[in-house]
Amino acid sequence: MHTLSVFLESPVSCFRPSEAQIARLAARMGAGWRVVCARTESEFLSSLPRADAAIVWTFRQEWFAAAPALRDLCTPAAGRDYFKVAPPAGVTLRYGTFHGAIMGETATACVLALSHGLFAGVSLMTARAGSAPEVWPRSAIDSVSCRLAGRKCAILGFGSIGQAAGKMLKSFGVRIAGISRSPKPAPAWFTAGDATFTAGEMAEALRDASFLLCFLPSGRETDRIVDSSLLALLPKGAYLLNFGRGNAVDEDALVAALRSGALGGAVLDVYREEPLPASSPLRTAPDIWLFPHSSAFSHDYLDLYFDEISAILAGEHRR
Repeated sequence: MHTLSVFLESPVSCFRPSEAQIARLAARMGAGWRVVCARTESEFLSSLPRADAAIVWTFRQEWFAAAPALRDLCTPAAGRDYFKVAPPAGVTLRYGTFHGAIMGETATACVLALSHGLFAGVSLMTARAGSAPEVWPRSAIDSVSCRLAGRKCAILGFGSIGQAAGKMLKSFGVRIAGISRSPKPAPAWFTAGDATFTAGEMAEALRDASFLLCFLPSGRETDRIVDSSLLALLPKGAYLLNFGRGNAVDEDALVAALRSGALGGAVLDVYREEPLPASSPLRTAPDIWLFPHSSAFSHDYLDLYFDEISAILAGEHRR
């Protein structure tokens, strides 16, 4: 009998498993597995000596010594920088790859809202500190509203999440430019007008793009990759949306581009420092809409993850 220890306590409710979700996970793992759900750190530590696998939001280096049977350390998080531990020999770190189904919808919703002036309309008609609302800002909304069909969306970070977003946007007739570090084959859903590019072809990829979506991981190679020179490649009035990691965007350069009117606006879900400081210049930049790292929020977040990880773990331990 194998043991799977689950410790996923979080202040975000969709990141915290319900009893029904744990029961569903146990059923999917099969009769050869015992699933233990810990609600406190002490409960989790007491389960570790028997655990063959663990699913966690956090894990400390010293805990490996208490887990002699551990073979798989898993997290729903997508970023390969999430675990800050060095696993001993024989322990595999596993990350979630299911996020595109949720984040693709979030990104598509934001592109639609920008394209039809919905964010601008809500902002103008809502009173803010120090400013009165616009009474009837139809002209301001009219100046930015346009159907998505035929417009170009460049996606920087064309992995599983970026491709999920691109495929959803295709249903609205958007042209997709997928940008990756190294060459990638075109997805089967590409049509005429779509293309893939490498980072060295950025100028061509961004030419006539109405939107630049970022789904980049963190790391030295992506640090401040969206800087003033890259933003200058975008057509005047284009929008930047970042759902990957906050290190990818030079926030000072973004604020400057927004204040100069070079960009039409920006949507950010991630930041160099999180939580975003109250004093951040991003909070007072024009035409920007900020979210608290929430693009993957969905009530079925853990259902999707448990489906994915149960198939992997049950299959690995049957070998």
